Amino acid sequence: MEGSVMSDAAMAEKALEFDRVAEAVFAPIYPVIASRLLELAGVRQGRCLDIGCGGGHLGLAVAEGFEGTVILLDCNPYAVTIADQRIPREARGCIRALWGDVHALPLPDASMDLVVSRGAMWFWKKEAGLKEIWRILAPGGAAILGGGYGTVQLKTAIYQNMSVRNREDFGEQQEKRMHGATPEDYAQVMESLGMGVPRCIHEESGDWLLFRKPLQGTEAP
Repeated sequence: MEGSVMSDAAMAEKALEFDRVAEAVFAPIYPVIASRLLELAGVRQGRCLDIGCGGGHLGLAVAEGFEGTVILLDCNPYAVTIADQRIPREARGCIRALWGDVHALPLPDASMDLVVSRGAMWFWKKEAGLKEIWRILAPGGAAILGGGYGTVQLKTAIYQNMSVRNREDFGEQQEKRMHGATPEDYAQVMESLGMGVPRCIHEESGDWLLFRKPLQGTEAP
């Protein structure tokens, strides 16, 4: 979780458990989501950052349709290790894993053409996270953040599977996580910071926040 404090043992277990669930339950959604995010963002080349990458599943799927460099970033160093191990040997020249926190991204200003993130924004400090994403976006770059599931069928299957695994209604769990961190909540913060009016995208399979950094007047708020 972004910004939380855990022991090494707890972080290691969290990274491993997240990866186990991603492999066993969520694996089918990543290629579908990657294709959709690239379509919505309209950016398919340059430099891409996946924030809150976990084991790297989404970022690696995005890399399949992206020409350039892809960085897999997570604040859990054990997740970064897992993601790094998952990068194919032949792709190591253009995909790399990096430790970092969304609230203080270890990247230069205007260095990314595309930023993607799935399932992480619920845990961020909205203003700090948005300022950092805005800072690293290159003029004309796009960011798309949210928590979609690819298709309605995949979403239904995951909700059922996770409800059984957690012995608790997964839909209710998700609503609790998203409380106060919906695309609309983020959009309000963006507008208050003078970042323009982002696009809130609501699909049956999930919600996304999409914004672009203009070519002109791109100073950080």
